[in-house]
Amino acid sequence: MENMIYGKIPVKNALEAKRKPLRLFLSVSHTDKEIQSLASRNRVPYRLMPDAELDRLSEHANHQGVIAQMPRFSYLALEDLLDGGKEESTLVLLDGIEDPVNFGSIIRTCGAFGVDGIVVLDRRQAPLSPTVCKISTGAENVVPIAQVGNLSKAIETLQRNGYWVVCSAGEGKDSYDEIDYSGKIVLVVGSEGFGASRLVKEKSDFVASIPLPGTIKALNASIATAVFLAHIDSYRRHRK
Repeated sequence: MENMIYGKIPVKNALEAKRKPLRLFLSVSHTDKEIQSLASRNRVPYRLMPDAELDRLSEHANHQGVIAQMPRFSYLALEDLLDGGKEESTLVLLDGIEDPVNFGSIIRTCGAFGVDGIVVLDRRQAPLSPTVCKISTGAENVVPIAQVGNLSKAIETLQRNGYWVVCSAGEGKDSYDEIDYSGKIVLVVGSEGFGASRLVKEKSDFVASIPLPGTIKALNASIATAVFLAHIDSYRRHRK
C-alpha cells in the first residue's frame, strides 16, 4: 500500500495536522486509545487488525501497532515559499539528499527551529517515503516543502527576493558563526557523499564551514543542518 506512515508519534501528529490520514490500521491486541480518540474526533476511519497483518502492510517495519494511509504528498512551487512581508526568514535548500534517514532528520530539525520552508530538487533526492515521515515525526505536515527543477535558478530567484544564500561546505572559507544572519537566509545543504555542487557553491553568497577541533573532520548532512539552524536561531535571539 502506498503513502503510508507508521509509528505512534508520526500518526498522532498527522491526525492533528491539516493533511490528515485517509484511514488508520490499528493493532487489535494493544490499541492506542488516544489515537482512536483523535481519529474519531477528526472523522478518520480506522480498522482493528492482527499484528501480523500490520507487519505485512508495513513490510515488517517498527509500526508500534499504528499505520496511517496518507493522501499523496503535493510539493509546493518555489514561489509559494516567498513571503515579501517578513523581515526575517529561513529556508533550507537541499542539493541531493538521497538518504531517507538524513532527509527525515532534516525535516524534523527544520520543524523544531521554525524554518519557513524546504526546497528540494525533482531528482537526486530522497522521496517522502514512510521512512522519511517516521524519522521526521510528522514534520513534513508542518514545514512547507517546494520542489524545483534547477537549483541554480532557484537560488537566483531567492536572491532577487532579498535572500542571502549560505552554503554549508567543509572546505568553506567562511566560518558558520561569523556570518550575519539578519534578514532572509537560505541555508544550502549538499549531498551526503559529494556535498553541494560546484555551480550551487558559486551561486551562493557565502560558503561556510563548521570548525571541527576533534579527530573526526566531517559531519553528516542532518547534523550539519542542525548546527547551522541552532546558530541562526541563537544569533537572532541574542541580537534582539
